[in-house]
Amino acid sequence: MRKLTWVRVLAVVMVPALFACGGAGKKDQDVVLAVVNGDRITESMFRKEAEGLPPYIRPIVDTPAGRMQFLDSLIARDLLMREALRRGVERRAEVRDRLEQARRSILLEALFREVAENARVQSDEVLRRYYEENKANLETGERIRVRHILFKEEGKAEETARRARKGEPFDQLMKDAEVAGGTMADLGMIERGAYDKEFEDAAFAAPENSITGPVKTLYGYHVIQVLEKRPAGLPPFEEVKGKIAVELREGAQREAFDNLLNGLKKQAKIRLAVSPPAGVEAPSVGANPSQGGR
Repeated sequence: MRKLTWVRVLAVVMVPALFACGGAGKKDQDVVLAVVNGDRITESMFRKEAEGLPPYIRPIVDTPAGRMQFLDSLIARDLLMREALRRGVERRAEVRDRLEQARRSILLEALFREVAENARVQSDEVLRRYYEENKANLETGERIRVRHILFKEEGKAEETARRARKGEPFDQLMKDAEVAGGTMADLGMIERGAYDKEFEDAAFAAPENSITGPVKTLYGYHVIQVLEKRPAGLPPFEEVKGKIAVELREGAQREAFDNLLNGLKKQAKIRLAVSPPAGVEAPSVGANPSQGGR
């Protein structure tokens, strides 16, 4: 069967090559799925490769047919890697440059992740203090919690709106709409300014726990369910606690990066070999610039 040939292409082209080094470092008790010129492909290696696939493909790899096709793609990639090495492809100038670029990217990504993970986590006490000190900045406009179903055809939207007003569960209508070629989304809590004016005017004018529509926009015809309405003002602490935590953590990460980089610049000897154009600030060279040549 050839239904998953695109999975093979993805595995060969996109997934990082792990099998050129053989099975070194893998546990002896790993189930061996294949042996390619003496090197093993084990169950743990297979699963690690599958984790690198896009989320919408992974379930296919869990099927018996998909599993076999993915294993075949790994064998094919291993053979192609060996052939590339046999031909000395990695010694070509343009390939060496790309490999070095990839190496730098991987190393920097790992460093950034390490610094970010080590940034301090804020306690509830700190989050609460931030909330109390920044109430004005945390205030929001009027908000509503909405879900909607969108059709290109007005007739389908009108039929869905009629069913909704008769009391049919909106969850079921959303499932039916998907089968009928519509799209649907739970937009959560929204404020004005993020969506089409026609959509927002209708949604904000509707009462809580109501259905409105069809509402025509550039995208088609919407059937809107308004679940909750909240007035403008300061949200309760528990509602914005997560947002505050993210903001403070990002600030802590930026501070950690800045401290690391500033420390490295202070220790380094940096000499600028060019002068910036008039009105352009020169890059920072730290507190220990080099005065001589190389």
